[in-house]
Amino acid sequence: MTEPANQPRPENGGQDQPAVVSRLHDLGHSLAGDHSLAAKPPAAPSPIDHLDALEALLQAAHAQYVLRSESEELLSGAAEWVLDNHYIVRQAGSQVRKNVPRGYYRRLPKLSNPPWQGVARVYVLSRAFVSAEDGMVEPARLARFVQAYQEVAPLTMGELWALPTMVRLALLELLAQAVSPDTDQVVPARLEHVLSFEVSEGLPQVVLVGNCIRGLRSLGAEDWEAFFEEVSRVEAVLREDPSGVYPRMDFETRNVYRLAIEELAGGEAGVEEEMARQAVAFAERGREGGGPALRTGHVGYYLQAEGVAELQSVMGVEPPVPVRLRRWLLERAAALYLGSIGLLTLALLAVLAATARWAGGAAWQVLAAAVISFLPALLVAVNVVNVAVTHVVPPRRLPKMDFRRGTPAAHESMVVIPALLTDADDIDSLLAQLERHFLSNRDPRLHFALLTDHIDAAQEELPADQDLIDHARQGVAQLNARYRQLEGSMPHEPFHLYHRRRLWNASEATWMGWERKRGKLAEFNRLLAGYGETSFGVHVGDPEVLGRIRYVVTVDADTVLPRDSVQRLVGTMAHPLNRAQFATGSQEVVAGYTVLQPRVEILPTSANRSPFSRIFAGDMGLDLYTRAVSDVYQDLFGEGIFVGKGIYDVEAFERAMEGRVPENALLSHDLFEGILGGAGLVTDVALYEDYPPSYLVYSQRLHRWFRGDWQLLPWLFPRVPGADGRRRANSLSLLDRWKIVDNLRRSLQTPAILLLLIAGWLFLPGSPLFWTLVALLALTVPVLTGFITGLLRTVRSSSADGVLEGLRAELARWLLAVTFIPYEAIIALDAIGTTLVRLLITRKRLLEWTTHAGTVRLLQGE
Repeated sequence: MTEPANQPRPENGGQDQPAVVSRLHDLGHSLAGDHSLAAKPPAAPSPIDHLDALEALLQAAHAQYVLRSESEELLSGAAEWVLDNHYIVRQAGSQVRKNVPRGYYRRLPKLSNPPWQGVARVYVLSRAFVSAEDGMVEPARLARFVQAYQEVAPLTMGELWALPTMVRLALLELLAQAVSPDTDQVVPARLEHVLSFEVSEGLPQVVLVGNCIRGLRSLGAEDWEAFFEEVSRVEAVLREDPSGVYPRMDFETRNVYRLAIEELAGGEAGVEEEMARQAVAFAERGREGGGPALRTGHVGYYLQAEGVAELQSVMGVEPPVPVRLRRWLLERAAALYLGSIGLLTLALLAVLAATARWAGGAAWQVLAAAVISFLPALLVAVNVVNVAVTHVVPPRRLPKMDFRRGTPAAHESMVVIPALLTDADDIDSLLAQLERHFLSNRDPRLHFALLTDHIDAAQEELPADQDLIDHARQGVAQLNARYRQLEGSMPHEPFHLYHRRRLWNASEATWMGWERKRGKLAEFNRLLAGYGETSFGVHVGDPEVLGRIRYVVTVDADTVLPRDSVQRLVGTMAHPLNRAQFATGSQEVVAGYTVLQPRVEILPTSANRSPFSRIFAGDMGLDLYTRAVSDVYQDLFGEGIFVGKGIYDVEAFERAMEGRVPENALLSHDLFEGILGGAGLVTDVALYEDYPPSYLVYSQRLHRWFRGDWQLLPWLFPRVPGADGRRRANSLSLLDRWKIVDNLRRSLQTPAILLLLIAGWLFLPGSPLFWTLVALLALTVPVLTGFITGLLRTVRSSSADGVLEGLRAELARWLLAVTFIPYEAIIALDAIGTTLVRLLITRKRLLEWTTHAGTVRLLQGE
């Protein structure tokens, strides 16, 4: 519709008249001087409580306008505004109800001034602004008004976040006041005191309704995150961070810092600002000196890290009881986590032993029942405790720098795909994958490389080797030609190839790339650091790039990197609180991380590749290597589990690993490296990977994983092997050793359940049916916990879609898991037995390995 032209305050291209600015400034000062906060606010209804009545009044007015239009009456301008924009009015009501729940409103500061005793200050403030502007709300003028108010009386951050919602509510109230006379509506008594706005004298009702509608529209289009940071006094103080880091962080990280202040200050505006100033003062002092000063010279150290206690002590504030309880629990996380698992396991064993005794079992039978039931009981306990942790402990999000506009030169990085050159088709696939990574993460400070070996051979060189190298060379050169960019006056070529020659490995009795994938990355790190000779003999790309690379992002050949995921990983690693901090003169990481592991999800296309993948790809329960476990470690202990796809700081990673990894000993080195180097889980950055297309491929992958897990057995003992062949004191913590034990437990899971089934039918006391149910229950718990996790996610998303489908999928997985028990038990026992023989007796073929792609081709006959 055509907007009315007789506006009392015409729009002027965003430039306010000086008189308008002065009026808003004076009004803000005046209100701030008049308002008094109640130390113990009297009970008063929340403005949100009259929202239902307000919406009913507006709905009735709309209904009357509809009837008039249907009877072809001449409609007023106000009626046309409401008819054309009723959806905006309804949407505004929903937003008010959603954005200020009762618990949030209760925490807002309340006034002691009549007639608004006990009412939230920000609501009264919003009404005053809407009234002064005759409903014509523009965020820029609202910002100036709020800033003027805070020159006298600062608002809390909670009030600033509530401000747009309260302004929206005030506009709905003014709109109701404007339309009620036109529709002869009887204003409910509960609304009489709020429908009392004073507006400019002589302002036509058509104009007032139009202002309200446009104001609601303007509120919906505003970037309130930017608005908040513009008007927040706490934000202005934190931007004085002497390290210069705070302004360059992403919004979510800045918000976490502000929430920490809000939590500590208890919602008092003056205290919030003073706490921010004290954190900045501490950071200025922390920048004196070198080394750790980068960490202690940043305000985040005093809001999110070890400096919190110091800030809290100086400010003399006591956090709320829930916060103190959470901190107390996290300080004792290892004991509580492992203790809970242990107690629950013992409780289950006690019940089973008592049942065996009650059934008339002899002492040896009761003991056998307890021993045989130990691993199934432990399986149940671990699953229950893990699910409880993930739903009770808030997720821990790592802080990030904001590199969306480009990666700084100091943080230049390279994405690498360690791979084998097997045939021309595989090389073309690798090159296409490298190109996709580049296209989804374009940045002049990001480079993309293949780190390649030849397949194992009985001799150093094979006739086809050179053809494969030439094919890879040509492919990388073509990519560089296609995407060559000018950086300054020099061409920027983002793609690289680094290829190693074969070396003789007596342990494996073959010519191969030294230490396979681990060796590729270790030697590449030496190249980056300029440490002597390596077995890399072929390089395509700009050699000067090597000396500038600080971080390496390593991914598998089937990994998909979403848009800007590399920049986000680099931004996370670059944050001062995430950078590895070592004990003086030691390799021990005492703070931060040398490697960060993003969340790994299943690629949707691979999940639908076969009936097997459709059933199992969504498994969060029965999968022995469920991704949820990493969330538990990150949320409770601030550390994750490295699974081989992530980002690492080259210098810090090499320092943590130096001299600690023996040759020809580790097939699954990722967990080990993450333990020694300190791995963090970046829960809000996801990578995608293929899921095995068939059960045979899946089971072969399990066999390989099990072998790798059991090769870490020596690191559970007091003395462990080193790179020089000598044994050294084991420096792993109790939690580190538990991570290794937990992987061993998972590999023993199906053999233990099969043993319980056999023992229950052969010699355990009581009904064989009872022991069968116990074994199946142990396998059912992961299904139930996986379903509960999915159900809770559904509840949080306010959508019931897919609940029954999820339950059917979990049941299908459970039925197949029961069917697969004997076969998976054989797979596990074969892997364990093979590894123990090689580890303890032969010391041969510990690096035996087949690529995922090779396994797929072999088992599918490709």
